[in-house]
Amino acid sequence: MAEQVRNGKGSGAIGRIFLVLGVVLLMAVIYISTILLQIPEDETDSYVAAESPAPITRMQPAAMNDAPALAGLFGAPLPCLPGYAMRGQGDNTNYEGSIARIATLQYSGVTISAVRPAAAAPLLLHEDLSVAMRSGLSILHTPAVLAEKGNARCVYFSTADASYSVYAPQAGEEDFFHMLDSLEWTE
Repeated sequence: MAEQVRNGKGSGAIGRIFLVLGVVLLMAVIYISTILLQIPEDETDSYVAAESPAPITRMQPAAMNDAPALAGLFGAPLPCLPGYAMRGQGDNTNYEGSIARIATLQYSGVTISAVRPAAAAPLLLHEDLSVAMRSGLSILHTPAVLAEKGNARCVYFSTADASYSVYAPQAGEEDFFHMLDSLEWTE
């Protein structure tokens, strides 16, 4: 036998066994990794703004001091600061060749803006601000992103129906987050 191994005659069977075992092991690794990386079809990513299934129609432009009435015209709930004087405005705009609705609620030192469909979120961006790394931030139980520069602060968040921004051009960090805790949905 030792003579066969030195001549190379006996090592062929052992080599074939190791080759078959290696191929089976590789197939098992590929199969297991495919199963582990598979995403169930009914799971969707709740952090991604989805386009509205129905096309947005034009709304009647309006200026009012009634947040629930403005939310009704806008067609989606609006975040508001109850108990504070507000001036609201709703209008139409275009986004990527389609109609988008935009609503703005002006408070003393704070502007809350909303846009439908949610995919039109870029219309709300304040380009002079930079995204701040802050984990676990949520507004009205919705994941949010903070952008700031100096004392100017803005949070962005989206639902399936609309995207929102809350902008304060001159707000200390503590006051800004306290104000965000006071927000409520109005319909």
